[in-house]
Amino acid sequence: MSEADPFAPIDPLEAAPPAERVNYATGVLLDAEDFRDEQTYHRGRLAAALRHLAGFGTVAGLRVVPPAENDVELELGVAPGVAIDRHGRLLELQTSQCIRLARWFAAETTPRLRAAIHRTPRVAVPVAVVVDVFLSVLTCARGKTPAFATGPFDALDAVVPSRLAEAVQLELVARTEGGPDPIPTPANFWPAADATDDTKLQAVLGSWDGGTAGSSDGGLDPLAEHVEGHDTAALFLARVTIPVVLAEADPSTTRPVLDLTTPVSVDNSARPFVFLPGKWLGRAFAAAPLIQP
Repeated sequence: MSEADPFAPIDPLEAAPPAERVNYATGVLLDAEDFRDEQTYHRGRLAAALRHLAGFGTVAGLRVVPPAENDVELELGVAPGVAIDRHGRLLELQTSQCIRLARWFAAETTPRLRAAIHRTPRVAVPVAVVVDVFLSVLTCARGKTPAFATGPFDALDAVVPSRLAEAVQLELVARTEGGPDPIPTPANFWPAADATDDTKLQAVLGSWDGGTAGSSDGGLDPLAEHVEGHDTAALFLARVTIPVVLAEADPSTTRPVLDLTTPVSVDNSARPFVFLPGKWLGRAFAAAPLIQP
């Protein structure tokens, strides 16, 4: 769970730029903007193809694994894998990552934890804090190289990042929705394989941009699983139920306490995913329950 890199520029794909190729000609002077536009064109075409042909969601891996028995740190694991976000960008987690739920819990304020409290029948345990795991793009500046100063600066020793790493970040988002309704989860409106031809055609004709129409502020419209104030391009991975001890009659200042006698539950079944029937994997895959334990 990392903060955005202040030295990394904003990804131009987030602004849905037009498909414009740089026109090269002998004698034309090229500058940094031309090379950025060249990159953006090719990245944008690839992203458009992925977004419209495959959709968005998990492509391979990225299973969220609950803490091991007797683990007092409550270490939540996220396996390596690949996904496509709502802009059509590839997100690749190359090594296993972990989120120590006990430390996250200790760092949260009492009001924030109380807001995420849910009880039966919303959860399978008497009382729990419910959080969702999201995956999103994180552009990181790597290295430094000399460059001319830009903006209102006058310097002969200015530097800029020499590389921009396309990394990813994991975030725990507390579910604070109250009331009797179920906690929102991702919804898939694409017709099933056995749908009628008319239904399939209606879906094709009505799904241009795959649900990524921009909101009034230039960002993406949030989906059902997104929480206000968080990245609307982020991908939902799993819902995590953290058992706690808190009586309904306790005053509002009472802090929930982790219930270490009841296992943390992880539900991987609700995530959006991309499944291509013709894919050739070449080896048997390891199957495991979608909801653990």
